[in-house]
Amino acid sequence: MNQQISYEQEVLQHFYANYGLTQRETEILGLLATHGYTNKEIAESCCISEKTVKIHLANIMGKIGISSMRKLSAMLLQQALNVSKLGSNEPTRVASAGM
Repeated sequence: MNQQISYEQEVLQHFYANYGLTQRETEILGLLATHGYTNKEIAESCCISEKTVKIHLANIMGKIGISSMRKLSAMLLQQALNVSKLGSNEPTRVASAGM
């Protein structure tokens, strides 16, 4: 289980480094990606309002250059596959074009 958590953290760390996400944005992205939380569940977990969660998600998507949650999910999956292939700590930028 610790290996799985470490891998998830590595994928999120790549997003953090590549796109300049804040710690809170990374936390929200982690809850969304690893647990599939709804905005309400994320808000409860982070002790913030649902509106604030939506603002954070909009900021994340703006930094990445995408406009839908579906594309965000696809990019997270692609990043996970890239990290798995690399097996290293060097960040890999995932292109958003064509998604």
